[in-house]
Amino acid sequence: MTTEEAKKLLERYLGGDCTPEESSLLEAWWDDLQAEYPWAIPDDEGKKVHDRMLSKIKERLGEELPVRRIPWRRYIGIAAAVLAITIGLWYWRAPKRESASYTLPDFAVNDVPPGGNHAVLTIGGGKRIVLDSAANGLLATQGNERVFKHDGELSYTEAAEGKGSNGTAAVTFNTLATPRGGQYQLLLPDGSKVWLDAESSITYPSAFIGPVRQVRITGQAYIEVVHNAKQPFQVQVRGETIRDIGTSFNIDAYEDEEADVITLASGEVLVGTPERNVTLQRPGQQVTYRDGSLGTIGEGDLVSVLAWKNGLFDLRSADIAAVMRQIGRWYDVNVVFEGAVPPGHITGQVPRNTNLATVLEVLQKSGIHFRLQGKTVVVTP
Repeated sequence: MTTEEAKKLLERYLGGDCTPEESSLLEAWWDDLQAEYPWAIPDDEGKKVHDRMLSKIKERLGEELPVRRIPWRRYIGIAAAVLAITIGLWYWRAPKRESASYTLPDFAVNDVPPGGNHAVLTIGGGKRIVLDSAANGLLATQGNERVFKHDGELSYTEAAEGKGSNGTAAVTFNTLATPRGGQYQLLLPDGSKVWLDAESSITYPSAFIGPVRQVRITGQAYIEVVHNAKQPFQVQVRGETIRDIGTSFNIDAYEDEEADVITLASGEVLVGTPERNVTLQRPGQQVTYRDGSLGTIGEGDLVSVLAWKNGLFDLRSADIAAVMRQIGRWYDVNVVFEGAVPPGHITGQVPRNTNLATVLEVLQKSGIHFRLQGKTVVVTP
């Protein structure tokens, strides 16, 4: 079946116009496609078509599906797979090299599972709570605030007896830190929400009192701020300060990256150093901080910037060294390059809940060679 035939058949299938024989053909084709492209996700080039497909799927969710129909969740996979084939989702922008020497079974011998909701909470006084092993429910009480854990999220709720208090309860500072291979979400005492990527941390008070709500970030975090003009929210990241003006934004400030990158998702932020301030006012605008100074305002791709938060590796226009740093942090593996770092860029997306072997297989289809030795990924010429 050609790609064009598959697209037409899919359109008819979603419209309810397939014969039983055609439905069987589509199901067989789907099974083959799943086996060959389990990671397929549409890229921007197919977004308009993909959105139209999803719109049709959503219209049918409330309907009773015929006996021969695939469950609705698989419709999305079919549409994604068709689009992945149609637009050539995975390709290597440098000249193709010889096919890889290692295949999925070779990787699978030492396969590594993806990261997950792993973090350690250090509360005032130095007490450490490993959230992986802590049960859901109340973890601690700090002044008027109660700290709860629930399925990968930490939250703060004012105790009933604390409501209406004068805010004089002792305030302590907490740190939520994720390891390599970890991620976590945090609902701050003021209701602002934080997503932490792997090998990242946030330090914050158990209650926000005083004229400014201030936190400190390392690594990567996405923050949705509850705006309060009377008590501004600001983030300290090494040499720069980010001040909220009704905002959601992403901070990428890993030590092993060339620069910190602050990207606006909504609202407005002021990013400042002792020497200079810049204001991001439009979604996608970003600024870098490198060697003690701020760069000029640039335009970023929000889909790419926020892919990690949305459960994806976004590899569009990414060089192999940057991709391997992401992989190293998320799978908690060491990455070694034998010889020079391969040139060129790759494109596409891979779910972050995918085992390492599958990700490496996908990258090999782009012409990159790997060897997996225990917890070390060797990138070979």
